[in-house]
Amino acid sequence: MEILKKSAIAVSQELSSKEEATKLAGRLLKDSGSIQEEYIDSMLDKLANEGFATYIGNGVAIPHGMEDGKKYINETAISIIQSHTGVEWNGETAHIIVGIAAKDDEHMDVLSKLADLIEDPEDAKKIWGIDSKDQIYELFS
Repeated sequence: MEILKKSAIAVSQELSSKEEATKLAGRLLKDSGSIQEEYIDSMLDKLANEGFATYIGNGVAIPHGMEDGKKYINETAISIIQSHTGVEWNGETAHIIVGIAAKDDEHMDVLSKLADLIEDPEDAKKIWGIDSKDQIYELFS
């Protein structure tokens, strides 16, 4: 099972808000067939009600849906958005936004890989600058 599809990666994005970033992360998941439209609403609910759970540090945000939104997930998948300028997120700046749609615990491997990639702030900064879909795909696959 492919959790990250190249079609779910967007690079060099200019984002005006974390809500816009969340909608784009959801749209990438929807357009790649991984979720239904309603899951995007669930992601926005999470942002509004439990926003603290959507920023993980070192320039990385992980918008995802509420528990009851799982019924709108067709398959476990992630989307990745890269932004040179970044977007304000809970008082920080997110340059990498990883949209997560997880049915079970299948996404935990992806999250641990992500944690490894961004654990060191200098490594995280290098990822912020990658604006090649292929390079991001290689890195996260």
